[in-house]
Amino acid sequence: MRIIAGKYRSRLLKMVPDERTRETQDKVRGAVFNTLQDYVINSSVLDLFAGSGSYGIEAISRGAKSVIFNDINSISIRTIKDNLKIIEENNYQVFQLDYKKLIAKLNLLNINFDLVFIDPPYKLNIYEEVMNGLVNLINPDGIVICEMDKKRVLDQAKISQYKFIKEKIYGSKKVEYYQKI
Repeated sequence: MRIIAGKYRSRLLKMVPDERTRETQDKVRGAVFNTLQDYVINSSVLDLFAGSGSYGIEAISRGAKSVIFNDINSISIRTIKDNLKIIEENNYQVFQLDYKKLIAKLNLLNINFDLVFIDPPYKLNIYEEVMNGLVNLINPDGIVICEMDKKRVLDQAKISQYKFIKEKIYGSKKVEYYQKI
């Protein structure tokens, strides 16, 4: 796995040595960032279920202003911290919290985001809950990127504060893009 583009292009990233973690392939991550284009530059980013941190690190490489990484798994946190050592930046924070606790903390701190990556373990089935918990933290026109099993269908009625933009399918996974309205 590697950083695809930007300031740290081609640097190798470690994968989480835990079979419970699904890494996003370079091809998929590259396609996601190609869709986002220049929207990443100077953005505030949340990589909520960060795993190895590849989405957030790619965002930093492409010019994001700041990134918050979160994962509850201690092995993932070690991997994120190891991967962050290969970049010469300090515009990030790393948290090891349950997603509900992190969302509550971010709401208390009133931290806002332009981009949010939501890629939880697929079996959790929490996309709508997470999106609604984050709604006050997402800047107007902010983008939420949800990675999920290709058979998963989000209940649009439960996430009415977001506008569906598009979806792309890559093998067994699907990536959906939403914009806060």
